[in-house]
Amino acid sequence: MVSEKTIHELIKKNGKTLITITLPTHKKGEESKQDPIRFKNLLSEAAKIVDEKESKNGASDKLLKKAKALLDKPLFWSHMDNGLAVYISEDSFDVYKLPYDVEEQVFVNDHFMITPLLPMTSMDGSFSVLAVSRQKVRLLKCTRNDVQDITPADIPLSVGDYLEIDPEKQLQFHTGAQGQKAVFFGHNANEEDKMIVVEAFFREIEREITKIMKITNDPLVLIGLLDNTNLYKKANSYNRIVGDIVKFNPDELTDKELKDKGWEVIQKYFLSDMYNTLQNFSENSSEKVSNNLGEIVEATIMGKSHTIFISKGEKKWGVYDAENHTVHYSNKPGSNDVELLNWLSITAFKTGSKVYVLPKEEMPIRSTVAAEFRF
Repeated sequence: MVSEKTIHELIKKNGKTLITITLPTHKKGEESKQDPIRFKNLLSEAAKIVDEKESKNGASDKLLKKAKALLDKPLFWSHMDNGLAVYISEDSFDVYKLPYDVEEQVFVNDHFMITPLLPMTSMDGSFSVLAVSRQKVRLLKCTRNDVQDITPADIPLSVGDYLEIDPEKQLQFHTGAQGQKAVFFGHNANEEDKMIVVEAFFREIEREITKIMKITNDPLVLIGLLDNTNLYKKANSYNRIVGDIVKFNPDELTDKELKDKGWEVIQKYFLSDMYNTLQNFSENSSEKVSNNLGEIVEATIMGKSHTIFISKGEKKWGVYDAENHTVHYSNKPGSNDVELLNWLSITAFKTGSKVYVLPKEEMPIRSTVAAEFRF
């Protein structure tokens, strides 16, 4: 799970040779078989850069040992997502599977390339939606654009399935007087009988759903009618259920429609600060906002920036001249150049600014970078 804490830990890493490798990956199909081959090629590229940079013989062998070991782990490559980010230093090795595409690249410097992870803190990462239904339970893993059904294969998907698996449950939960013939659920059963069985059904499926959720650690949005969501919450033991429940019959919605309703909640619950700042771009005077990279860099170094937005996938190479407070740009990276948007992000985290990476179409004033200033 990538969080702001993750980003801060990567920023704190010290060393003159820190390696970042990112790679678009594939969940299945023929292209997935090429992922380890392409990763091996990137490791070779990283080794060449490190050996040219370091005076010690075999420096790259030691640094890249754990990364090379991944090539001999078929299970690792058979459980890919859309992207892979690997961070390597002398004393650390971190791997992140990402639910969105990243650029194929090797970056070696005295700091990591953190921008590939930042969409996760802008909730371009994943969240989950649970359709709490008596007729059609669905657990969906979502991003703002994609949805995947991850419903456990071995759970009953409806109360009917639950009772069909073990008809004796109809007797077990019957609340009628002793000695009378049991009333089956759905055949003249009273409302109390029905609710007892429904609650037992939700308790049954909750165990398997929570097992999956504790692995993904996603925020979980519940969508369902109030009686059903109340019963599920009563059984629930997962601690990342989002407080706002979508009170709607999920049986009437497609997977995509469930994802869209879940995203509306995620925006409100996790990203209210971000969207409030975006609103400020249309309301504030030009003195409080900017889309000039040089101005934003200088303001961020001074601790003046409050929130910074960066367009996903963009790169700007160059160097900041601290003496003259200017940014010098390069068409392609030279020996002293840094990727300025990544460097700006690191500086922003260090000075207490918030940083969000957004798709180009969602950027304020359709710019590569934009910032709201504190003063």
